Amino acid sequence: MKLLRKLFAHPLRAGMLAGLAALALLPAASCATDIAHAAVPSPIPDNELRIGSHVFKLPPGQWTLVQGQTFTIGSASNRDVEGFRGVVVLVDKGQFRVAIDLSLPVQDSPGMATWGDDSCAADNGALHATPMTKFGGRQCLAVFGHPDLLRTFQHPSPYAARWMLDQHVVGLGSAIEIVYTSRQDATFGRMHVFFTAPYFDSDAAMTQWAAALEDSVKREFASKAFSATLPALPVLSASIQATDSASGMVHGGAQVQAEVAAAREVWMACLRKEAARLDDRRTAANEVGSALYVNCRDQELKGVTATIAPSRLAVMSPSEINELYEGAHRQVVDSGVATNVVLEHRAAHGPDPVAAKPPADKASKAKR
Repeated sequence: MKLLRKLFAHPLRAGMLAGLAALALLPAASCATDIAHAAVPSPIPDNELRIGSHVFKLPPGQWTLVQGQTFTIGSASNRDVEGFRGVVVLVDKGQFRVAIDLSLPVQDSPGMATWGDDSCAADNGALHATPMTKFGGRQCLAVFGHPDLLRTFQHPSPYAARWMLDQHVVGLGSAIEIVYTSRQDATFGRMHVFFTAPYFDSDAAMTQWAAALEDSVKREFASKAFSATLPALPVLSASIQATDSASGMVHGGAQVQAEVAAAREVWMACLRKEAARLDDRRTAANEVGSALYVNCRDQELKGVTATIAPSRLAVMSPSEINELYEGAHRQVVDSGVATNVVLEHRAAHGPDPVAAKPPADKASKAKR
């Protein structure tokens, strides 16, 4: 105690100690990725992201920033406040797991205008909605269901949707969205967490994780803290983990290879049948081939989906399956399979017989 009195007795020392005390109240230095200034897309190598002074620690995994945008919000001081919205995605072996859509002001400002919709509104279609009032502000915790996550992303998060398509990510079918929003006079926070549906096997598990999310970020969204650790992800069922581990999202094994080969033979038989029916030998072979693809699409699609594990195929949306088909079909077209079928058909049946010339009449012979 005497030592402290001596330290503070000297003005310079007292000033230094006061400065250190002030620094202790600030958030600790972090190697968190500043997503408001990061390239898109870019990895989140340390599983920590930052917007302004707010740091969020993500669950373990290979997270990627796939969309980011800066926006402005009005305030009572007639000065626009800068905000940032970022979308990070967790993908495991090509399988979609989780996406987090996070929005925060880069810096707090008194009298900030409202930004974003009210997820707890009666007409918003939430499965569960809980409005709250804490820290002198308003909060909302809501849960939504989506039959087609890819389509849900395409309007508000087109860059995120495009990235997942370019990376051939699967599992973008039925999904659960958990939303937590907080609004105070000088700040706000919005977090949308999207899970593939198999993560939750009951409403109780879903609402329990939603409550853990609210508890982990509520103080930071109210600027009562500068760091938040998101709750651990729900544990996938043993059957889904086994499927992922054994197949890496691809349905494998000798039996499946035989199924794929059989599906291809059915498709090739359809192409040959349609070539025999449609080819008039006058139309260009590649044009006839295009018609063959259209008429045999169902058979080709069965061959494409035969490589996908049934547990994954069950949660894939129609648009996701169509994207998968289109990607495979482009390779098929580039290889010229249908054109070759048409050419083989023409070669097997020989050239068109040349029509016999009518016999010349006697007058014409006499003139010769």
